[in-house]
Amino acid sequence: MPSLRGALVDARTIPKSIGPCFTPITDIMTKGCLSPRESGELVAKNAQNIVIDHDGVKKCAEFLADRLKQGGLRMEDLFKKTEIHPQSADEAGAKWVFFADVLNFSFWHQEDQPQYAITYKGNRYTGYLSLCAAINRTLDQGIPLTDPDFFGTITEDQLDGYLKGDQGVSCPLIPDRVRCLQEASNILKSKYENSVKNLILSAKGSAQSLLTKLTSDFECFNDSAEFDADRRVSFFKRAQIFISDLWCLFEGQDLGKFEDIDSLTMFADYRVPQSLQYFGAFKYSEALLDQLNTNEELAFGHPFEMEIRGCSIKAVDVIVEEVRKKQLDPTIRVNAILVDYFLWGFRREKAKEMEKFPYHKTRSIYY
Repeated sequence: MPSLRGALVDARTIPKSIGPCFTPITDIMTKGCLSPRESGELVAKNAQNIVIDHDGVKKCAEFLADRLKQGGLRMEDLFKKTEIHPQSADEAGAKWVFFADVLNFSFWHQEDQPQYAITYKGNRYTGYLSLCAAINRTLDQGIPLTDPDFFGTITEDQLDGYLKGDQGVSCPLIPDRVRCLQEASNILKSKYENSVKNLILSAKGSAQSLLTKLTSDFECFNDSAEFDADRRVSFFKRAQIFISDLWCLFEGQDLGKFEDIDSLTMFADYRVPQSLQYFGAFKYSEALLDQLNTNEELAFGHPFEMEIRGCSIKAVDVIVEEVRKKQLDPTIRVNAILVDYFLWGFRREKAKEMEKFPYHKTRSIYY
């Protein structure tokens, strides 16, 4: 793949930009867009800067298998054990999850910038969890933040206030977040009778059907990029997280019942790759490490960025296969969703140790 080889040459001249916030769906549909799993296969096969190391994969799989035996990888625990996630499996919970996943992107900060964090009910939260805290804090005040009618008319100043962090630090990309909310509200009104529940029910229990609706109806969920002249790759991070969060919140029942839930991939972001490095499942080229260690922003759709995300999907799929080979209790479910939740949480659990593993910094609405 010439573009990836080219990345080894131009790594020091990567543009610092947010990249496309909204890619017109008509542009996407003119090219064949591979599914996230197909994209992971394609990117990993052509990777020039990342090796998925078999020994590291086995090490991670063995660790996960031990956690599974201890009952530490159950869907009901991985979501609900986070105290600021909704605990009630009802329509209000589904609306909360939708709102959160519309805004679930880009919480990182540069080392010379203040961190976006929120102290809520005596606990300090960072990253995505600070968004969760902000949502709950606003709802506690009687403000119907997760209602489509309400969030569709939010101004930038209002959203900035609702999400404001400690010491007055703003959540990144407020204007883009407002645009995402406005689009989501408009689509819910025009196609789903202003109801998140109707959107979910329209998929008739199919994760892939709901994924298609999210990524074709809502531009802000269409997380894809040009791989070469003829093909687009997709990652669909936030759309897949929305479906998996429903699955976990409802414990596979009612609005969270999806017969094909195992068809979803992991959620390609900037944190899970750190856990993959920790276990030795990822080996980076010197060129990629040099770029990441500059701490400069990596443009959305750059070959380095796509390679990290695509190889993450493939690596987690291989880890899932290895865990399943351990002949665990057949009643114990293992899929890419649960492995992703574990690796994401493990990164937070080992935050200090993870600092030595660089992560890519891309400003985008997609993750």
